[in-house]
Amino acid sequence: MADSSSDALLDEGDAVKFDQDLQAMLLQAVRGGSKITDAHLMVVEKDVVVGSTKTRIHCYAPTLDGNGRLRTQLLAEFLRNRVIEYAIPRKRLEQAQKNLEETGSFAEIVKLHEHAKGLFTDLKNTGEGGELLLFALAEAVFELAQVICKMSLKTSTSMHYHGADGVYASCDDGGVLNLYWGESKLYGNVTNAITDCLGSLAPYLRDELGANSASAQDLFLANEYADFTDPNLLAAFKRFFDPDDPMSQKLRLCGIALVGFDCDGFPADGESGEWAQIESNLKAQFPSWNGHVGKRVTTEKLETFDIHFICVPMRSADEFRKAFLKLLEA
Repeated sequence: MADSSSDALLDEGDAVKFDQDLQAMLLQAVRGGSKITDAHLMVVEKDVVVGSTKTRIHCYAPTLDGNGRLRTQLLAEFLRNRVIEYAIPRKRLEQAQKNLEETGSFAEIVKLHEHAKGLFTDLKNTGEGGELLLFALAEAVFELAQVICKMSLKTSTSMHYHGADGVYASCDDGGVLNLYWGESKLYGNVTNAITDCLGSLAPYLRDELGANSASAQDLFLANEYADFTDPNLLAAFKRFFDPDDPMSQKLRLCGIALVGFDCDGFPADGESGEWAQIESNLKAQFPSWNGHVGKRVTTEKLETFDIHFICVPMRSADEFRKAFLKLLEA
């Protein structure tokens, strides 16, 4: 029987180096560039602990332009411009980058971007815009590396990918690999969004690991198709997914969830608003959202799991969804 102590995994000196190297490699895999919070989402609340749980709730809201108008279209365009990073495996992106450097032609990158747009479904009630919103926050803001390039694994562009809405990873100082299951919902009603989001996330965290767990297929994909090109990172990463490797004892399941929902207080289309007033209104409603998140975390028996829960109130979730879908048609 394997010894569960950390000394049985690596001796102290090697363990420290392994932890530091793995986290450094994971951070290197996180995309750089502009953050969605630089211009398109404002922080309303951040890192608020939900009751006695290990869930932390965050709230971001769309920004206004200089005339006080909501920038929904620009938010959708920011995400559209990142579909290639979300949907195309790093290896193919690196090959296209190499071709650009060798030939000076952007043709391969353009082809990949068009291919990425085509991977998204055209279903009118799609939540894939929410998944991309989650990706933009998970990587650039929370510094979590995307593990599975799930869109490239879809067998039909007319359907959604069956499984978690995203899988992300980080390594902490104790050498634990934190694997974050992602779930997102874009609903009109905030209560329904929170309820369904945590209900979808719960089996991935709550089920004991094994062949029949809800996470079994995505864990297989994370191991077989981990979207990393650094061979050292891949070798280290895979150790956590081999149940017979002592490092698998240091795989911790976590959650990162996002809900976008309709909220009063934003200026109507074509009208002007003031951020201070909007922020005040959102902060007044935040305790209600926090309370429902706490209720559902307890109901789903997720109190002991590390979860980032992100609220994105909007003028209209459907307006955002339609704007994103229209951009993918162009």
